[in-house]
Amino acid sequence: MLNIEVHLPFAIVAFFMLGIERILYGYCFICTNHFKKSVDKNAIPGLSQVQKDDGKSNYWRCMQRLGVYIKVFQVSVCSYDLLVLDYENVKLNLFHGGMVTNPDMHIQLAIGILLIFAGQTLNYAVFKALGAKGVYYGYEFGYPVARVSCFPYNLPISDPQYWGVVMCIFGIYLTVGASNFLVPIIELFWYLMSMKVLENPKMKSKLQDRYYFN
Repeated sequence: MLNIEVHLPFAIVAFFMLGIERILYGYCFICTNHFKKSVDKNAIPGLSQVQKDDGKSNYWRCMQRLGVYIKVFQVSVCSYDLLVLDYENVKLNLFHGGMVTNPDMHIQLAIGILLIFAGQTLNYAVFKALGAKGVYYGYEFGYPVARVSCFPYNLPISDPQYWGVVMCIFGIYLTVGASNFLVPIIELFWYLMSMKVLENPKMKSKLQDRYYFN
């Protein structure tokens, strides 16, 4: 059974910091034209040096750059959780070899490594199938992106890349013998929000019909 402990104010800060990435992606998915206009007006900091195409803004590369910037929040939350709040436990299980020397931890270690491998495999396969342009909303921004049905899009799961990220995060926490799985649960919540609400085509149509996004 995964242990989940809510420590304030870290839990609140982690919830909002991990949500920034998903809200940004949801904004770009739903308010595509608004994002493009903002890029054209240089209204979004940090994108002025992004490579342009014949003098025109390259929207998917801008999204890629933002994706890199925003990962800092995710890495920072996970690093602080594991290397500061849970340092003594992680030090014992990871740095001092507790996950290997303690037979009771072998199954957890194996599951963690398997989840990391499976998650990274899904992420790699998505990038190989779609390319960076496809991953970073090239199709939504109006670029020609081929629709694919190869692995991992022939699996009976939606959004394989997002499930890959979730699996990898849970795998890391299992592998290092973390004592608190609040952060992976928060990540699961936000990625489910992306899949079911923030980046759901049906939800996008409903919102665009009800509200004016331009």
